[in-house]
Amino acid sequence: MKLDVLLALRNPGTEYAFSAEQTIGPQDVSGSEVTFDPVALTGKLTAAEDGSVTVEGKLTTVAHAQCANCLAPASSPVEGEFRETFIHGGDPEDDESFAYNGSALDLDKLTLFYVMLNLPMRFLCQEDCPGLMQYAGADVTTTLCQDELNVQRPFAALQQLLAEKSDNENN
Repeated sequence: MKLDVLLALRNPGTEYAFSAEQTIGPQDVSGSEVTFDPVALTGKLTAAEDGSVTVEGKLTTVAHAQCANCLAPASSPVEGEFRETFIHGGDPEDDESFAYNGSALDLDKLTLFYVMLNLPMRFLCQEDCPGLMQYAGADVTTTLCQDELNVQRPFAALQQLLAEKSDNENN
């Protein structure tokens, strides 16, 4: 989405309110796909004499992914505040700064950056989600837990060899 800043460039130092809606495509976050509702951006912008434009405000959206415990669909509100300066004629490919050409700011990069920055560490379908183990039957739960114990003991074979050696020395 492009935000027209021509009026602000003609009147440096004057604050102008803005509101915009931005869409973000699905993102791969640590191997899981996260999708987003449209992002609402509200705030103000101010141009400086040198042509730079400072944009500050708030963004809100809802992110959707799989629950980290049970893999059911989960949603989480995402909110964040931002304040960035766009530099006229800068490199738009530079990941360290925001740039623009002409009289419009492209808010795609800013939106994606701040949404990703404010994502929750884990998505949960409900706050006290018990996870997959609680949904499995009693027999399956016991088997799964025993299998996990074996997997979590990488030196079990070495321990068994040491026990056999000790038995042989005692005989």
